[in-house]
Amino acid sequence: MKAFCPFHITGFFGLRGNEKTASSIGCGIVIAEGAITEAVEGSGSVFINGVRSAAPTTATVMTLLADKKADVRTDVPLPISCGFGTSGAGALSAALALSSLRSGSLSLNSLCRIAQRAEIVNKTGVGDVVAQAIGGVVIRRYGSVDRIPMSPRALSFVIFGQLSTAQVIADREMMRGINTCGSRALKRLGKRPTFDEFMSLSKEFAYETGLLGDKARDAIEAVEAAGGSASMAMLGDAVFAIDPGNALSEFGDARTTRIYNCGAHLLG
Repeated sequence: MKAFCPFHITGFFGLRGNEKTASSIGCGIVIAEGAITEAVEGSGSVFINGVRSAAPTTATVMTLLADKKADVRTDVPLPISCGFGTSGAGALSAALALSSLRSGSLSLNSLCRIAQRAEIVNKTGVGDVVAQAIGGVVIRRYGSVDRIPMSPRALSFVIFGQLSTAQVIADREMMRGINTCGSRALKRLGKRPTFDEFMSLSKEFAYETGLLGDKARDAIEAVEAAGGSASMAMLGDAVFAIDPGNALSEFGDARTTRIYNCGAHLLG
């Protein structure tokens, strides 16, 4: 059985709770690229892009589903730990594929909770799975989810490198600032829930939290100078943009995707 889960770019966020009860707020964009996972009868091995891997987040999904008699093979077309929710996509697509292999005894909400739990336990993310389950431009509040209605608009991005989610979450002083900025951004977005406002607030969040690197800052400024809008992908050293002037191409291997208004699903 195969399943697809789209990637997710977070623009701003905040966290509360502990390792067992962590939850998040924020807003981000689900994009057309994603992880494809196949579950087959086997011995409990995990393969990422054809290579056997410990893959702790996916392994935790298998443990929570009590399924150690299947192999999971996940293709991930973007670099890991660069702000695109790759671990969440792998976890949720694995949960869907494994459940389908066993005749689909769990609902999508149940599988989302399992994938999110695996993310939290392994400190690879908190809010991606919620967005990846429904697609679009997703607003996450504590206890509720909403969307900014959008067409499948083109979106560009460039990746400079990795940023450790676990290290950022473990930095209490940084997280205090992130939570303050994230809560403020969410409140302002609630008053004007538009895509342009989301992009503006995301950029402010990147600057105010101190997460923004020099290359990403230069790329954002170049996009804006060319008449576009841009911000940093949380959490990764990467920039996403509405880039009509193709300014990101000056900073590396710029790619184009689109906003994806569907969530994770099984493949035929």
